Amino acid sequence: MSMKMFLSVLVAFSLLFNNAALAAVDQEAPEITNVQVSSVTETSVTVSWETDEDSDSLVNYGLQPDYGILRKPVAERTAHTMTLEDLEPGRVYYFRVVSADEEGNQGISADYRVQTSGSAESGDGNGSGQETESGQGPGISSEDGQGNLGQSNTTNQIKEQINQITSPQQLQEILNETVKAIEGITEDLTIVGPPTVIPETTTALVKWTTDRESTSEVVFSPSDSFDGTNYQYSQASTDGNTTDHEVRLIGLDPFTDYSFKVKSKDTYGIAGESRNFTFQTKASAPDIRNLRVVKVEENAATLAWETTVPAKALVEYQDQTTGAQSSVGRPTLATTHQMRLTDLTLGTRYVAFVTSENAGGDRVKSQPIQFITVKDIAPPIITNVTNESTLFPGGESRVQTIVEWDTDEPSSCLMTYQEGVAGGTDPFTIEKEQVEYNTSHVQVVVDFAPATVYQFYLDCTDDAGNSVKSENFVLFTPIQEKNIIDLILENFESTFGWVKNIRN
Repeated sequence: MSMKMFLSVLVAFSLLFNNAALAAVDQEAPEITNVQVSSVTETSVTVSWETDEDSDSLVNYGLQPDYGILRKPVAERTAHTMTLEDLEPGRVYYFRVVSADEEGNQGISADYRVQTSGSAESGDGNGSGQETESGQGPGISSEDGQGNLGQSNTTNQIKEQINQITSPQQLQEILNETVKAIEGITEDLTIVGPPTVIPETTTALVKWTTDRESTSEVVFSPSDSFDGTNYQYSQASTDGNTTDHEVRLIGLDPFTDYSFKVKSKDTYGIAGESRNFTFQTKASAPDIRNLRVVKVEENAATLAWETTVPAKALVEYQDQTTGAQSSVGRPTLATTHQMRLTDLTLGTRYVAFVTSENAGGDRVKSQPIQFITVKDIAPPIITNVTNESTLFPGGESRVQTIVEWDTDEPSSCLMTYQEGVAGGTDPFTIEKEQVEYNTSHVQVVVDFAPATVYQFYLDCTDDAGNSVKSENFVLFTPIQEKNIIDLILENFESTFGWVKNIRN
């Protein structure tokens, strides 16, 4: 082997050895725990702490946060004690502890402060060194890395000074500044996730969570009157501060959309609120009332009933002889219902059930009702009679009148009318060119005169030949309006009698 090759192999082995040695070097800083202050006198403070490995001891300290240094440079202990001497009585000192292991990895504690015993004026102190409730020794308060300070003698002095203030204005100023300081060092209150809502017909339970204990309030408005900013109503819990919030909203309207947000405030006045959310209350369940059979025919039957809230209608019925089932329904919402069952068999017993469904999809079912189809001897029932007249101006004004009505079964109807209410003219019946059986009827009349009273009645006959005559109805046709020329001439007639000759 040549000398050049030998040197190359030697260098390679050297590099491998050095890399392995470097890989084994400790690169973890000591972990500092259990920082304690003891033996506090007017001029000295003893600080102790622990590390998880052998390391040296160093304390940065001073009257200001830019610390001085007291150090034991040998990394030979895990329990450390350093006494800061030649301090001034009654003064607050800032410090932190530092420990480094033999490899120079340095661990640094949080920032602390401690007040020496005695007072700056008299120098009188007891130097008892008794530990506080926190176990950190007298006068010590730690900054935990988030700027949160524990109670110290300085805090007690501030409390004593505040207790000596008798001016409400000064106390309010102090309160305002304190709140500002808290807001500056406290994180915003957080509403965790969206709130949940359990709606009922007239109530709703709203639940949400916050990251710390706080009050519970819900502001809300019906969505159709919500302007996007101002809520009409507010309801809050009186159970005190909590992180798990519940507020039950009461007095809500059924089947109504509501907009709302939740709000919370902690003991320091830090507030948090959610964005706007919506929910819908449940619709009131319908109550079926006064279910009855209003008419039975040879091959049909008519049922009627009412519901307490607008609802859809469905009738299910069964032939008790054959067991055949059928149904008929109406999808529109109403509170007064009438349904005609058709294609029935003469002389057969039927059982029927009524189902009503509100706008929210809640359903109720009636008790059964029974009937037997018989030969139709009942006349039609006339309902919902209305009339409307319209005046068409012109040289000879004419009136168009529309009369509408319903029957409970298909019927053919005729309308009879006469002028006046005391029988001043002979009745006139409007004949049909073709007989038609319907349940909805319309009659258009164009022979009425303006500003005239008419009376009319209706004759209806079903396909079984049963007839009925309605009561007499009265209508008034509209008054003919005068044109502008007539109005001008009438005005002149009242002033100058000779104008009448012009009209003649």
